[in-house]
Amino acid sequence: MKTKGNKKELTLMLIPGAGHRVVRFKLRRISLYLVPTTAIIVILGFSLTIYVQNTSYQNTTHQLTETFNGQEKQLTDQLMLKDSELEKLQIELIDLSKQAEQFKARLEEIRKLEDKFSSGPAAGKSESAAGFPSPSALSSMGGPAIPAEERDMTGLASKTRSELSGMITDIEGLITSLTESERKLQEARRTKRITPTIWPSDSRSITSTFGVRRDPFSGSPSVHAGIDIDGELNDPVYAAADGIVSDAEYNPQKGNFIAIDHSRGLQTEYLHLNRTEVRPGSTVRKGQIIGRVGSTGRSTGTHLHYEVHKNGVKINPSPYLISNRKDEE
Repeated sequence: MKTKGNKKELTLMLIPGAGHRVVRFKLRRISLYLVPTTAIIVILGFSLTIYVQNTSYQNTTHQLTETFNGQEKQLTDQLMLKDSELEKLQIELIDLSKQAEQFKARLEEIRKLEDKFSSGPAAGKSESAAGFPSPSALSSMGGPAIPAEERDMTGLASKTRSELSGMITDIEGLITSLTESERKLQEARRTKRITPTIWPSDSRSITSTFGVRRDPFSGSPSVHAGIDIDGELNDPVYAAADGIVSDAEYNPQKGNFIAIDHSRGLQTEYLHLNRTEVRPGSTVRKGQIIGRVGSTGRSTGTHLHYEVHKNGVKINPSPYLISNRKDEE
C-alpha cells in the first residue's frame, strides 16, 4: 500500500502465472466503503419498495374483498327479494286462476239464467263450465305439497290467460244478448203499460155486451159499440192503460165522458160519468182514477159504458179485460 499526500491508495496485483505479466489495480480506500454502502442502500430501497407494494396489495386486496363481500351480500339479498317477489307473483297467479274459475262458473250461471229468461225454465242443477261443482262447494282440500316448477307456473299462466280471453269474448256476447233481452223486456213492459188490459171499474157485472142488441129506449135493433158495467153512483173509474187524455167533456149522447189515446192505434172511452177528474192533454197512468160512475147523457141508470178503439174501429173490449189493477202493480 502506497500513500500519496493525504490520500491513501490500495494496490491490487493479479498474478496470472509463471511467465506472464503481473497486472496491478489501484483503488482508493473510500471505494471500499462506497460499494457496500451502495449495495446496502439498493437492497434497502428494493426491500422498501417490496414492502410498500405488498402493503398496497394487501390494502387493495382487503378493499376488494370487502367490496366483493358487500356486493355478494347485496346480490344475495336481491336474489332473495326476487325469489320472494316471484313466489308472491306465483301465489297471485294461482289466486287469479281460482278467481277465473269461479268467475267462469258464475258466467255459466248467468248464461243459464239468460237462457231461462229468453227460452223458459231449464232443467239441471248449477255446475261450472267444465262440469265440476261450483267453487263455493269446494271447502275441504288436502294432498302432498309438491313445489311448483317453472313449467307448471307457465302452464297455469297460459291456461288462465286463455280462459280469461275466452270469458271476455263470452261476456261481450252475453252483454249483447242481455242488452237485446233488456230492450225486449222494456218494450214488453211498455207494451203492457199502454195496452188496456185491466177492468176500468171495481164491478165485474156486465149488463150489456158488445154487438147487436135491442135499443133500451126505442126497442129497435142497434149496434152497441162497447160494454156496460154495472156500478153505484160515484164508484171510481180507472184508466185501462197509460196514455194521454184526448177528450174530457159533456156530450148529449155520451154524457160526461173521457177519451184516452194509448198510442199504437189504441184508444179507450168512458161514458155516462157523474164527473170527470182529468183534463184533455193530461198524462194518465194505468189504474189511475180518472172519473166517477154516473148516469149522464143517454142512460137508463148508473153504469159505465166502456169502449176500445183500434185504428179508429170500435172493437169488443171483453178480450182485453184480463187482469185487475193490483195484478198490474
